[in-house]
Amino acid sequence: MNKNTKPLKYIFENHFHQTWNNIKHKFPKNLHSSIWNNVSKFLDCGDISRGYTAFKCTTCSHMHIVGFSCKSRFCSSCGKIYAENWALKLKDELLDVEHIHATFSLPDGFCRNFFFYNCHKLADLAKAAYQALKYSFKKLGIHSFGAIINIHTFSRNLDWNPHIQCIFTFGGYDKNQKWKNIKTIPYQVLRKSWQKCTLDIIAQYAKTNNHRNLKNKISLCYHKYKTGFYVNSDKKINNIFEIAKYIGRYLARPAIAEYRITNITDSTVTFWYQKPDSSKKII
Repeated sequence: MNKNTKPLKYIFENHFHQTWNNIKHKFPKNLHSSIWNNVSKFLDCGDISRGYTAFKCTTCSHMHIVGFSCKSRFCSSCGKIYAENWALKLKDELLDVEHIHATFSLPDGFCRNFFFYNCHKLADLAKAAYQALKYSFKKLGIHSFGAIINIHTFSRNLDWNPHIQCIFTFGGYDKNQKWKNIKTIPYQVLRKSWQKCTLDIIAQYAKTNNHRNLKNKISLCYHKYKTGFYVNSDKKINNIFEIAKYIGRYLARPAIAEYRITNITDSTVTFWYQKPDSSKKII
């Protein structure tokens, strides 16, 4: 690998086309063009043959050329810039109160697979998380609150794992528009509400498409997960500057940072990741 070539670009330049031909049948056909377009943009990012900006020193006449960026969120470089700019814009809209970070998860298997083959429903998944929060807050006498919701489709080891990352105010306004602080989140209510709102998406799809098999799986899901779907929140953030920083670094990050890739061969890519409850690196 050329020392000036970044690991991800090297991998896609040398292996994407062949790999894509072998795995594209696993992806819904309506996503093929989008996947191809974003990879193509990423590979052309910074290529001066695709356009550039030239900077000339007025003293020594030295010319510095910078290739146009691709602006794709798939790109590890442009995606990072997008996340940081998004966080800065949000800073002016944040309430200067304590916030909490929560992860809304789906069980492995049926639920995750449904959203893989119906990616157009991921936006509804974000709405489901908000509706679950809204219902839970009403139980505390709160009628309006602030929330930033972001969809992640990958886990730390890069497996398909659609879930919601959310930062929301640790409190809100009551029906008289007076701010009300809370001591804790009603997790039992939130988990069951998150489960219902999620399964309602699948149920509506099953009804529209007369999909009896999905209806049976929904029923089994309620039976198997009697306490609801998993929701975890353990990170409190105390001011808008930390919130904006946290959003840019964590909520809208690319799937993998370049520095996590430790080795590349013609047949394997080695990278490390960490579990949420451990600092140990897993290869």
